[in-house]
Amino acid sequence: MRCALVTSLCLASLLAGCAPEGPSAYVSKALILDSSCDLNVDDVKGLASGAYDIAGSTSQKSVSCQRSYYLNLVVNSQLKANANTATGRSEPNVLLINEAEISLIDLEQQGLIVFDKRSNELPNPFRVKTNITLEPTTGADPTRGSVPIEAIPLGYSDQLTDYVGKQIMAEVQIFGTTLGDVDIDFAKFQFPVFICQGCMTKCLSKIKDGDTQMDVYGDNCNDNAGADGRVCVNSEC
Repeated sequence: MRCALVTSLCLASLLAGCAPEGPSAYVSKALILDSSCDLNVDDVKGLASGAYDIAGSTSQKSVSCQRSYYLNLVVNSQLKANANTATGRSEPNVLLINEAEISLIDLEQQGLIVFDKRSNELPNPFRVKTNITLEPTTGADPTRGSVPIEAIPLGYSDQLTDYVGKQIMAEVQIFGTTLGDVDIDFAKFQFPVFICQGCMTKCLSKIKDGDTQMDVYGDNCNDNAGADGRVCVNSEC
C-alpha cells in the first residue's frame, strides 16, 4: 500500500498547512570501482560522467567483452529512527530499496528511439531490480549505501552505434519501501554517458609484461569493465 509520510511536526500543524520538508531519500553521486573492485561511499568527488565501450556488443562477436553498463550510485536515507522499546514498537524506518526505473534519453531530454522494433521491442523506460537496505539515521548526516544499477543492459548496446562519439543520458529513478510500509520515491538522477567503440578495449596479445600505460584491472571486476576508464581485456585477439 502507499501512504503519506507525516512527521509529528506536520501532524501538530496540520490544520494550518504543512510545507514539504525535503526528500526522505536521494541519490547523491555515481562512483567508479577502484583497482580492488571496491566502492568508497565517502568519496567526495564521485564520477561526473561515464563512458561505455560497445566494442564488445554482440554485433562485434567479441564474447569476452560483452557486458552491460552499470551505474554504482550512492543512496542516502534521511529517515529518522523511530523505534520505541518502551512500547515494544520495532523500527519502522528501515528503507528497503528494491527497484529502479531507467530511461535512456538524449541531451534534449527525449527518449532514444533507436531500439530494435523489428522483433521484440526493447522497452524504454524499463525497470530493474535492486537489493539494498538502509538503516535510519540517528544524527544530522544521512545513512549512506551504494547500489549497482544496470543502466544499459547488454541487449541495448547493439542499438547504440548511432551514438558512438556522442553522449546519451541515463535517467534513473529509484523506489523503496520502509518496514513501516511507506513507499519512498527518489528524485530522478540524470547521468551523462559517452558512447565509444573500441576506446576501452585492449587485446590480450598486446599487453606486455610490466605495461603501466593502461590500467588492465577492469576484466577482474564483475560489473562493467570497458566502462568509466577501466579497460576490457579481449582474450580473443
